[in-house]
Amino acid sequence: MRKILPLLLALLMLACNRTEHKSVSDPAYSMLERVAELNAGGDKQGALALADSALLMHPADTTRCWLLSEKAVTLVDMGRMADAVGVAQGAYRLAEKLHDVDAMLNLRGTMGIAYRRLGKTDSALVQYKEGIQMALAKHNAEYEIYLNNCVTVLYSESNRFAEALHYAEKTEKAAFAANDTIQRLSARANIGGIYLRQNRHQAALDAMLPCWQEVKSVGYNVLTLKFLSIILKSYSALGDYQAVAQYMQYADRVMDGMAVNSNGVLGILEVKASLLGKQHRYAEQLALIDSIIASGTHNQAMPPDKMLRMKAQCLENMNRNAEALAFMNRAYAVLDSVKQSDIEKSMSEFTVKYKTLETEMALAESKRETAEKANQVLWLVVAVVLLLGVVGIMLYRRRIAAQRALLHEKQSYIDGLESERERIAKELHDGVCNDILATKLMLATDSIHAEQYLDDVWRNVRQLSHELMPPCFATVTLDTVVRSYVAAISKNGGRDISLKIDTAFDWSSLPRQVAYEIYRIIQESTANAMKYGDHSAIDISLTASDGNLCVCVANGIGASSADGRHTSDHGIGQQTLQKRADRICAKLTVSEADMRHRLTLTYRLTTT
Repeated sequence: MRKILPLLLALLMLACNRTEHKSVSDPAYSMLERVAELNAGGDKQGALALADSALLMHPADTTRCWLLSEKAVTLVDMGRMADAVGVAQGAYRLAEKLHDVDAMLNLRGTMGIAYRRLGKTDSALVQYKEGIQMALAKHNAEYEIYLNNCVTVLYSESNRFAEALHYAEKTEKAAFAANDTIQRLSARANIGGIYLRQNRHQAALDAMLPCWQEVKSVGYNVLTLKFLSIILKSYSALGDYQAVAQYMQYADRVMDGMAVNSNGVLGILEVKASLLGKQHRYAEQLALIDSIIASGTHNQAMPPDKMLRMKAQCLENMNRNAEALAFMNRAYAVLDSVKQSDIEKSMSEFTVKYKTLETEMALAESKRETAEKANQVLWLVVAVVLLLGVVGIMLYRRRIAAQRALLHEKQSYIDGLESERERIAKELHDGVCNDILATKLMLATDSIHAEQYLDDVWRNVRQLSHELMPPCFATVTLDTVVRSYVAAISKNGGRDISLKIDTAFDWSSLPRQVAYEIYRIIQESTANAMKYGDHSAIDISLTASDGNLCVCVANGIGASSADGRHTSDHGIGQQTLQKRADRICAKLTVSEADMRHRLTLTYRLTTT
């Protein structure tokens, strides 16, 4: 399947602005445009004749290259695969000379299709793969999609269905993203073809029918026949001959004027011949088969032995058994000759390769004997140089890694200081400053209560100073520090805190930085719970299971949190907690359920 013609012609016009091509008024160039239109419309004979006429006018190299490319496509659609390969190879050499990447990619696909239909699967795959690599290197997404579609068909015909389906689905998604309707529909047809070859006829119809109206609106005959062939074969296999007759009428209109040796037409004619046989209309079936054989058309989809076997079956159904036997013998003779030709070709290639290998081995042995000592010294020097180079690279990388780690550590430390400053600023502003202001006002009216309130201010400042003092995790473990912190909070604030720590876990194995950040998260979330929660107990748990360390702080939702203004939901508190979790690559989640606010930190323990 070729690219969208208007885009292809636009690219050609840009390329033809070189000195070799004068203007779009060039008669050969105008004929090229007409050849492309005839090809798209299905008039292959007209396209071929016009392309040959234009080539006789000795056009500029760029125009000549694309005329040959269009001619190769025409020959493929007409079933003349060997001729198509020869024309495409000549065009490709010219495209290389011109450095015309689009032409080279287009020709890679054309040659691959011709080789595939000639049964030369390996040669076809080489063309497709090299074309895809070129398209990737040139960032040409459209030809990459086109060539991946070609690979899909090749894998499908080779019964490598899993790979074929993978390529088809990937190509359909890429074509959809690129807004390439022709290639997207072609990929969908390939998916239906894969299901058909697996005898999953209903799955094939489910893949094809939703796109049928869009295919008709596009009006590209080659694509339309591709869809119709799969739909007709699927309905025929399911025994729905009414649907077959309905779609066959549309197929007859599309095929009108198209050459019988077109691959798409052959697929429809094969379905038509099979349907005539199922309807016991053997005379009409025989006439159709004879017309196909008389056209001399054959390729991988419609090999000569297949047509002869179909004719033999038809003659047998007509009780012309002697003729049926003769044609069946001819079919087996053709099949045997094809296999024998393939074997002889393979043996010939093997003999040439074997003799060449013998000569190369003799020369290599002679050179090895005369240069062995010199090579040993050379390799020794090379090995030493490489070793020194590898060591130097490793030392350099280690040094760079150490510098990056140090820089990251310093940056993390600075970020931590900034976060702590933000939190301290909030605590001083919302807590200590307001408490001092309240005490000052109370001193003028109620000195006794002011003194009691001043004691509360003192305890709050003292608690804040304890929180600011970082523990030394080089000498203590996280569980010990948390127990000490909870005890201090309970003593100073009189708040009931339930603490659960997994004693089976080796807390000394936790890295110091991780322990420090977890401790600060517990401090922050506990302070939030005391400030914004109700007066129920605060639950703190540290558990280790399934390779994860889970830290949970839960408290009742207070009145200040009922309207959604809890500090852990947004603001300084949430930012501080999230930054600390990010530093140790931990997951932080906050949830509310059953009037309880729950903060959970999950840290993945490294296994040794």
